[in-house]
Amino acid sequence: MKKIVSLMMSVIVLTLSGARSTQAQGLLNFNPKASQSAPKLSKAQPAPIAQKATNKPAITFQVPENDPVAVTPVQPVFRPVENDDRLVAMAPDELFDGGSNSLVARAVGSAEGTRTPDGNKTWAYYGHTDPGNGVWNMGSFSYQHGAGSPDEADRRQLSRLRGQYNMIEQSARSVGLRLGLEEQLNGIDLANQAPLAALERGGYVDRLREAYAQGLRGSEAVLQARTYSYINPRTNQWDAPGLGNNFHSISRDQARRQNAIYDAIQNHQQQIARSRSQDNSKLSQIPENP
Repeated sequence: MKKIVSLMMSVIVLTLSGARSTQAQGLLNFNPKASQSAPKLSKAQPAPIAQKATNKPAITFQVPENDPVAVTPVQPVFRPVENDDRLVAMAPDELFDGGSNSLVARAVGSAEGTRTPDGNKTWAYYGHTDPGNGVWNMGSFSYQHGAGSPDEADRRQLSRLRGQYNMIEQSARSVGLRLGLEEQLNGIDLANQAPLAALERGGYVDRLREAYAQGLRGSEAVLQARTYSYINPRTNQWDAPGLGNNFHSISRDQARRQNAIYDAIQNHQQQIARSRSQDNSKLSQIPENP
């Protein structure tokens, strides 16, 4: 009887072992068949939502309206004059040749507003009140020392400016500076506007030399020299009450005059070029001797 029970128990154990082995083989399958479907999602587990690719806003450098913006001081604007052979220095006799029609009269008159850059006379040429001191001005140079006519005013001031230019030229040579046409005419114009700024110690030539030492050239050097010439060397303070006595207003005025002189130079050169072209045309029309 015991043998029968023991035999039956062995059969039961073998049967259970085979079932567990078959179940284990089904679980350890690392190569599922293609027909094997993926498990379905239950209703309690929502399907993942495909997220749309969002375009991020491009980086911009626009400042919002309510953000503070740094304010930079307004700098004077001027047109630079090229430093080439067309602007080489002219002899004083050439600069002043022609009296009221000379390059000096037209350039300074353009800065004063009494002449147009091409040399024509404006209404101010015939007489106007000086906005700074209220004195009656006449002629190309806004002469205010009692001339009887614009022509007389021009003759008197041309004579004065010729002597003052000689002083500027001698001062420049004494410190080793060679003035080009732009430096010449701006120095003469400064002498017409404010003689002490052009001629006194610490004036135009000294300031021009300082500008060159700082590496400035051409129009930039001229503008700096004109502007800082209005500093009184005795007090080291601005001394131009008629121009506002500050850097920005003085520099703006000097740049305006410098631009007017530039326009006069350009017109002068164009007139010379046209005159030469006409002369060459006339020569070409002369028949050759047979």
